[in-house]
Amino acid sequence: MMRDWKTRAVIAIVLMVAVVASGRLYGAQNSATDENRIRIGWVAAASWVPWATLEQELPDGTTVELVPFKSSNDELTALSNGSIDMAPVGYNNVAALLTSGTPPVTFVSGISGNGSVFLARPDSGIQSWEDLRGKRIGSVRGSTQYVNLATGMKAHGLDIETDATYVNMQAFPDLNLALERGDVDAIVTFPPLSGEAEEAGSGVTVEEIQSEIYDGSFSVASGILANNTFLEQRREDAETVLGAYYRQMETLRADPQRWEEEFAAVTGSSGAGIADALEREYIRAETVMPMSEIVSVPAVLSQMGIIDQDTGDQLAELLDYSLLESITDESAEQLGKNE
Repeated sequence: MMRDWKTRAVIAIVLMVAVVASGRLYGAQNSATDENRIRIGWVAAASWVPWATLEQELPDGTTVELVPFKSSNDELTALSNGSIDMAPVGYNNVAALLTSGTPPVTFVSGISGNGSVFLARPDSGIQSWEDLRGKRIGSVRGSTQYVNLATGMKAHGLDIETDATYVNMQAFPDLNLALERGDVDAIVTFPPLSGEAEEAGSGVTVEEIQSEIYDGSFSVASGILANNTFLEQRREDAETVLGAYYRQMETLRADPQRWEEEFAAVTGSSGAGIADALEREYIRAETVMPMSEIVSVPAVLSQMGIIDQDTGDQLAELLDYSLLESITDESAEQLGKNE
């Protein structure tokens, strides 16, 4: 666990160095580009499909450039140095970065909740939390899925290291292969990878565990971050993009099958099981930002030793409800701000 904290500390320091070194990059890039073009980042996650396809709801005269990234940390670096203007990012990633400084970014909307799916091999005999004793369980250490698994086990009287054999993977696709080969008895992953494993017959959900996977942890996942200079200089554009995202989310939320099809179209890969995951709330679409839940993220990470301090107060200061208020005609309190 300590080695994992050191790795995250190094990542946070590297990110902050990028922020300091590139602090003026936004203005230089923005002056050389089409003033109507807005650069939005994304990672190919099932929860973020409405964001990746928001162009369908943009008014004439506004254009976006969808920039793909491999991880939330990569997006966070690009947002901080002004290479992109807006992007979805995990609350846990920002919580970790805040241990070494304050990036020039602001959360302007929520985008997703839930996201962890527990799968067991059909022949594993796992039907309850107690059945995890002595089993080989795989995930990616330090990820939200790992945190949900470890805290869920703790809430049910189990230790992930001593009561089970924890198998760490470097990447989530590796978990599906390990489950298929029988290298592990169970995994915690996310859609659409969970749907692909179920479709292949290598994994099944365990309802008792799935329904309590967030016990002792958090179910909020990510929000939309904006570069602060972009917000200051092009606030109307930020509101236009956020409004298009909001309308697209409402459209796709009402049609889970289309959500799945849009994922396949934008990524060129299978969206297997996304519609089912939405209907079962394995992933949850949301624009609200529940402050009390969001600030619990760094508290949990700190308790687990994943970050070295609770950055909840700093994280709360990065939540701005004003754009959402304009778009939804709801108050900040209705959108999740604590009184």
